[in-house]
Amino acid sequence: MEKADLKRTHHPNFILGLVSVLALLLGVVLKMNGFRVGDYVLIGTAILGTIHWIWSIIDVIGHQNIRSQSKVFWVIMVVVLPMIGGMLYYSFSRTFRM
Repeated sequence: MEKADLKRTHHPNFILGLVSVLALLLGVVLKMNGFRVGDYVLIGTAILGTIHWIWSIIDVIGHQNIRSQSKVFWVIMVVVLPMIGGMLYYSFSRTFRM
């Protein structure tokens, strides 16, 4: 794995997406086991996930170095797969800015 590949996963929004996914899993486990704090974790996850989703959409649309076909593909991926799509964009997009 190249150094540039690792740098893409250090983007703050990639990390926010990763935290959102892990918090979602934690919230579901807590909720399933009857802990009331699970509700609060899920609410926090929804807020973090929404911030990550909007930030990803803005990054894809605002990125000038992406060809129009790639931009359409990434916008669709981010919109259809809200939490995972943004993480995929930051991981696999050839062009990267920070």
